[in-house]
Amino acid sequence: MRIRYIYLTDQSRQLAQRINLLMADDFLEVSGHDYGKKIESEIISYGDFKAQSSSIFRESDCLVFIMASGIVVRAIAGHLVDKFTDPAVLVVDELGINVISLLSGHMGGANEFCRLIATRIGANPVITTATDINGKAAFDMLVKKMWANVDKLRGLSLDINSALLKGGDIYLYIDPDYRTYFKEEELKGFSLVDDLKDLITLGKNGIRDKEFDNKTDKTIYNELDKKTENKTENKAENKTENNIDIKIDSKHNKIVISDKLDVCEFAKEHGWVLVVPRRNVLGLGCRKNTDSNLFEGEVLRYLSEANIDVRSIGRVGTIDLKKDEACILDFCRKYGIKSDFFSPKDLADHQDIYEKSEFVKKVTGVYSVAQPACHILAGGNLLGQMYRDKGITLALGRW
Repeated sequence: MRIRYIYLTDQSRQLAQRINLLMADDFLEVSGHDYGKKIESEIISYGDFKAQSSSIFRESDCLVFIMASGIVVRAIAGHLVDKFTDPAVLVVDELGINVISLLSGHMGGANEFCRLIATRIGANPVITTATDINGKAAFDMLVKKMWANVDKLRGLSLDINSALLKGGDIYLYIDPDYRTYFKEEELKGFSLVDDLKDLITLGKNGIRDKEFDNKTDKTIYNELDKKTENKTENKAENKTENNIDIKIDSKHNKIVISDKLDVCEFAKEHGWVLVVPRRNVLGLGCRKNTDSNLFEGEVLRYLSEANIDVRSIGRVGTIDLKKDEACILDFCRKYGIKSDFFSPKDLADHQDIYEKSEFVKKVTGVYSVAQPACHILAGGNLLGQMYRDKGITLALGRW
């Protein structure tokens, strides 16, 4: 993670040095876990920033300007792209009285950085994001927390966050495996649903359809489809009545956060907003020149048996001897997965707690590859049993 502090005067340079000393570990915590990620901080003058503003803006994760906000606005205006691309930009006055979250408050982390810096130096945090100042959570922050890829994220964020601000009912089902990832304040405004069955039977404005009570899931699913068809036919005649309530709900008012294959398929069938966390990782090993189609098929079979959606895999890891293995590179490219290649020394630090193979030791120099690689990526949190078939080994974990 690259952070740049830009100063204008000697006094602002001293404040930049102070913040840099206080904030190193905090920046890494806010930005999230990423194997091998390190903080790279640099303190530069405003003149040096102006001379290379385009490249500095593009290559930074966070920019902290210690000067007047008007100077900053003019300096960065020509480099802005969008909220999902631009770095976090903060402005601090040279006396350290106010810290302003200026740009990329949610996805870039500027709001969180703002609060942390203000706490460290005893300043006033200035945050203007509507959801934050109204004490509401935000859909895009749920997505960021889960490192998820969501189709049409910009439009969904605008629609759902607007509905939350207007007091609309936004129902949220979080897979039990992920519930503990969220703090209470990160879910404010959402109506939490503990059971997926309850989510499908919730009617408009949160009223449960009583006719579904005491029926089996299969009956509910079948009758719900019929009920939906009837409602569609009567939509026009009920339009005026439905619009009497000034609390307008989002058309995307049901959200599911899960990596379970069956849950994801069910959410898709019902047109709900699906957020697939990308916190799952795979440690893997394979024979040299393994066929790409064979490799993909085995990975998908392993994940299917574990009821895990392939879209939830955020990273794969293996030994650096495999850095040019086509089947691994092809798989990662197809599914947009990051790959990490570890040295035998890195893997050897964790091999003693996992199953050992003399054959693997002879070829790679370590007794095990898949499980130690997964251990590194997942911080030791491995899930289920290792998979071994057709010269391919796989280990699933979650960070």
